[in-house]
Amino acid sequence: MPNFYPTSITDESFVRAPGRLLYAATSVTFPTQISDVINLSTFASAANWNDLGATKGGIQVSFNNSEETFDVDQIIGDIDSLPNGSDMAVQTQLAEATLDHLAFAWEGDTVATNTAPAIDEKSTSIGPFETYTKRRLAMAQRRPSNGYVRLYVFRKVQRAAQESTLTANKTGEQQSIPMRFKVLPDTSVATVAQRYCTIFDQIA
Repeated sequence: MPNFYPTSITDESFVRAPGRLLYAATSVTFPTQISDVINLSTFASAANWNDLGATKGGIQVSFNNSEETFDVDQIIGDIDSLPNGSDMAVQTQLAEATLDHLAFAWEGDTVATNTAPAIDEKSTSIGPFETYTKRRLAMAQRRPSNGYVRLYVFRKVQRAAQESTLTANKTGEQQSIPMRFKVLPDTSVATVAQRYCTIFDQIA
């Protein structure tokens, strides 16, 4: 009997795996394949790409758009709609609450190390900022079933406005740093549909 429900649940279509976040300067050449970001033999980050370490609560990639609707007096209901805006974002909690990650998330000052004390000390400073640092961002997943990698690479991101709280307590979860990235369109790319991100996927 023919199959009434034409589904295809395969290693390619069924994806559940933790994510890995990496970032690079916007001056770094945009990748054309996964190995430009992650060495597929050692899984080390490629040159000029940096890992953001462990995360908590997953990594969410979201996309949305707004629209404007049109109507006429003679017809009940909308006759058409057109998009008038779009928004893409990446959100997570950085679970390694280091000074480097705090400075990264809070647009902080350079992290310095002082070796004069008996125990080395790191320091950074936080203050109001007038601009956001723009970066490239990548999110990778490795399927447990076959080891194949899916990689999202965002051309240009910056910090999105978000309250970030560190709690000092004797019980509960470890400290983590909420972080939301706003994805910006890269207007240097001629094809509009390619201005946010490119997704690479290893297939059998």
